Amino acid sequence: MLINTKNKFLMLIVLLSLCGCQAAMYGTGSDLNLIKIGMTKSEVVGILGKPVSIGAEAVSNVEKLIYRKMGNVTDWQPTIYEIVLKEGKVIKFGEVGSTSINIDFTGNKTKQENDIGSIVKNEQIEEINKLKIDAIKKKQETDAVAIIIGIQNYKKIPKSNYSNDDARVFAEYANKVLGVKQQNIKVLIDDEADNAEIYRAFQNWLPIKVKKNKTDIYVFYSGHGLPSDDGNSLFFLPHGADRDFINKTAINQSEIIAALQSTQPNSVTMFIDSCYSGLTRTGDALLASARPIVIKSKNVEYPTNFTVISASSPEQISWSSAELKHGIFSYYLMKGMEGDADENKDGKITAGEIQTYLADMVPKQAMTMNRKQMPQLTGDANRVLVGR
Repeated sequence: MLINTKNKFLMLIVLLSLCGCQAAMYGTGSDLNLIKIGMTKSEVVGILGKPVSIGAEAVSNVEKLIYRKMGNVTDWQPTIYEIVLKEGKVIKFGEVGSTSINIDFTGNKTKQENDIGSIVKNEQIEEINKLKIDAIKKKQETDAVAIIIGIQNYKKIPKSNYSNDDARVFAEYANKVLGVKQQNIKVLIDDEADNAEIYRAFQNWLPIKVKKNKTDIYVFYSGHGLPSDDGNSLFFLPHGADRDFINKTAINQSEIIAALQSTQPNSVTMFIDSCYSGLTRTGDALLASARPIVIKSKNVEYPTNFTVISASSPEQISWSSAELKHGIFSYYLMKGMEGDADENKDGKITAGEIQTYLADMVPKQAMTMNRKQMPQLTGDANRVLVGR
């Protein structure tokens, strides 16, 4: 049957109207192009409206929002898109069953990932990388004390990425793995770790907690370090360190050692996730006016009952990792304490085993970032740090 021009025009209008309604129903507007990694669920819903379905994985804190979208007004079948959120923020989004991920919702596909299945793969990798403190059986409490310092957000100098997380998480390891009682753990974060509070912790709080020749002391520091102008002294930089008065606002490492030694403990173990290269964890200059400094005292003198494990050699940077969400050294230190460093599987981890593990894992992780970093051990390699 022949259709006249008027009928053809009417049918075209109806077709376009139906397709337009369907497109509006599934969402084809330019607002779909506004989805970005890191957005919150409320931001996504505010842009796209309610999803057609929601899936959740309570164990891994993953939520999946499903949307249907028409590619254009002439499409008869919608495309299914999945937006994946972890801990309330978008980590992946893309077309289900497509050969790409992180699609900009305008039909232009990026080549960042292979397919939606890579979301699962990335989640599995993230789960493998995750520290397992919750799965560790708590060690019997011992006569020990710990001072834990993490300074990420400095008042006057560049930040030290993830140092807060390093310190907070290590406090849990001190309690569960090293057996330090909660009341014997002093944690100083950011502005709590100013010059006065650090001195107060070592000179006033610590001596009260230590029994002569019986108590084991643990010190963990994650933050910036810097050598003196002449290269003979090493400094920890407290929260309020001033770039114009470093020698007056920083804390000389020798003062910390003297304060620890004066308590006459059974042993002292120091974990130092800092460097003295004059650069931050991201490789930026710590002090804008700083010039290269040659560290003359590469071998710091420690008392015989001290064991010190530091993040890198003096001329190297102690890097952080966005993938691990920690300083590389801090992450693998804690991973090793979980048992990964127990090379002979005897249920005990010595300083030497920790160093061997760190010397293997830290450089490998640094190499994925085209960087170099080698942890250092000073002290008795046979000393048992972790016993199960």
